Amino acid sequence: MYNISQKEGFMKKLLYITLLFTFVFSNENNEKATQKLFPNVKIKTLKNKTISTDDILDGKLTLVNFWATYCVPCRKEMKFMSQFFLDYKDSSFQVVGISIDDSRTAKRVKSVIKSKKLVYPIFLDTDNKLYGKFNTSAMPLSVLVDSSGYIVWEHTGYIPGDEKEMEMIIRKELNLPAIKEGENENK
Repeated sequence: MYNISQKEGFMKKLLYITLLFTFVFSNENNEKATQKLFPNVKIKTLKNKTISTDDILDGKLTLVNFWATYCVPCRKEMKFMSQFFLDYKDSSFQVVGISIDDSRTAKRVKSVIKSKKLVYPIFLDTDNKLYGKFNTSAMPLSVLVDSSGYIVWEHTGYIPGDEKEMEMIIRKELNLPAIKEGENENK
């Protein structure tokens, strides 16, 4: 038979375990609540057709890369965006480029696409309706969006080596094993 102090000890342990489970499972269920949804706005295709960002994302893990024709780091990063697109296109993953050039400089976008041999889709945000939602002026801006439309990672700027972090995050989100040191040096 239990005495009162044993019952109190048991009740305290039960309360502790209940609180612990409540905390663990409530955080797991509310994880998406703390993440931001990628904004759904209308931008333009290269053929001047209007498209919503929800239609562009299409329920895929998407690396959205904001760039401009006059941005030197953006141009340096582009070859890695193309490589990611080619390497992971069969894994429910896509890369999408969004030029933030204004209407005066947007004319140069097609020549950059051609000269850089970009293989992923490019869209235009000449009014900064989408880019403006990120409250930054840094470029390039890369945003990884999960298949539910939630932002899981953001990165501004580009210096050599950033592509390794990007690929590590992409692989993690695709549930692929990490690349071992030296495996991707041919890229």
